[in-house]
Amino acid sequence: MKWWIWGAMATALLGGPKAVEVTQEDRKEALEVHNAARREVGVEVDLAWSPNLAAQAQRYAETLARSGRFEHAPDVAEGENLFWFEDSEQARPAAEASEGWYAEKADYRYGPVPARAGRKMVGHYTQMVWRETREVGIGMAQTKHGLYVVARYSPAGNIVGEKPY
Repeated sequence: MKWWIWGAMATALLGGPKAVEVTQEDRKEALEVHNAARREVGVEVDLAWSPNLAAQAQRYAETLARSGRFEHAPDVAEGENLFWFEDSEQARPAAEASEGWYAEKADYRYGPVPARAGRKMVGHYTQMVWRETREVGIGMAQTKHGLYVVARYSPAGNIVGEKPY
């Protein structure tokens, strides 16, 4: 508790996090990365951009930036992917984060989502391609230490014991 309060006060004194707009071009490219990944595995329904999910993701990105933490939001109904850039000078951060999540495909072996994550991270990728997911929204916040990217998905994927597609 003390660390969080100190972190919040320090962030406020240093000017706090800055919201970063997801540009039209970045949003378009991020959606294309997601939808190309879905088509690649036979998921025929493309994700649509959700302004509501983007607003939720934006609020949480700002929360992470204020706290200095990097952890999933507790008790959210939507799916969530997180990404952090140490260097906040990305030209297309939403698309680059999406490409990072997609890169987990190299470690994914098709099958049901396990109860425990293994040594390799693949849950960001499987959320991207989850057959029942229909919408995504991405938000970003920058601090002097880096850029936080949050994606929210609805309906959520990565249901233990189920296959993503």
